[in-house]
Amino acid sequence: MIGLRSTSSRYGAGAQAFHWLTVMLVLAAYVLSRGDGYSLYSAAADGLRRIHETLGLLVFIVVVLRLLWRLIDRPPAKQPMSRWMTVAAKLVQFALYALLIAIPATAVLGTWLEGIPVTLPGFDIAPQIAKAHGLGQLIMKIHATLGNVILWVSGVHAAAALFHHFYLRDEVFRSMAPGA
Repeated sequence: MIGLRSTSSRYGAGAQAFHWLTVMLVLAAYVLSRGDGYSLYSAAADGLRRIHETLGLLVFIVVVLRLLWRLIDRPPAKQPMSRWMTVAAKLVQFALYALLIAIPATAVLGTWLEGIPVTLPGFDIAPQIAKAHGLGQLIMKIHATLGNVILWVSGVHAAAALFHHFYLRDEVFRSMAPGA
């Protein structure tokens, strides 16, 4: 049985729960996003938009909790690997955290700059800043681009984990995989 805290060789149940919950929330938010920003704000898309924005808010909350959890739960000892792999892993991890913060932040900022409230189930959060339509459109394009970028970066992250598991046959993948 895996404990809540990490050991020297495996992430604990707490870190694993934050990791895999983040994966599921990001994928669900992406699947429920609309490519056309204008139809996203139509009356017909109201329910879908509320779910998408709620998932985005949940991603942000989970990431903040995950970062706080890292303050009290140290990750497992580093696996021996070449320097370039260690540097690449740190860069990808930094990029993922930056994207996980930037994506919800750009969504809120762009929405408010468009003069549109952030919509959640049961209530709306009215814009807290002055409307600037052109800037809002630009920020929403950045938001959409970052949403695509996180899929590519997380795909590289997952591919690297599988490379470690199947080719290098080390413990990198198993350290975050659920179960024994």
